[in-house]
Amino acid sequence: MDSTARPSPVSSKAADSDNDAALLGARKISGGSVDLDILPALLGYNVRIAQLALHRSFTRAMSSADIGSGVFGLLVLCGANPGIAQVQVAQNLNIDKASIVSLVDRMEQNGWLVRRRSTEDRRRHGLFLTAEGSRELKLLKERMLICEQALDSLFDADERRQLISLLQRIRP
Repeated sequence: MDSTARPSPVSSKAADSDNDAALLGARKISGGSVDLDILPALLGYNVRIAQLALHRSFTRAMSSADIGSGVFGLLVLCGANPGIAQVQVAQNLNIDKASIVSLVDRMEQNGWLVRRRSTEDRRRHGLFLTAEGSRELKLLKERMLICEQALDSLFDADERRQLISLLQRIRP
């Protein structure tokens, strides 16, 4: 079977940003070719390799803010849905409830998020961004869009829409 190439590590941050598209694409394997047997034909393998490349790109883009994908998703959902319940965040990000509690606690400590008791159901607490949280989310979204631009060289608009549509079929 054909061997699948993988991106090699890049030493500098400047080189990282310049080579995002390359990192998300083919990789060179040092020491010769490796027979990957059935791996290149497996959907799970290919999705995982792509996810790892995307995660590295995201981590570089958010490194100075020390923001992970869970925190980013939490802030985005709270910004778009003021008063959203923690359980709704957990369901939409596919994160367990205990992890959401930890993320919310951390964002409250940062001053980016507040919990408010629902006026309709006293058992429920809604999540709201603070003014500082809204400012931070705006900056994080800008970084994320720059990070996503690395993919623009890999896909045209139709291919990108098709890929997202196909990946959404796999969602739990």
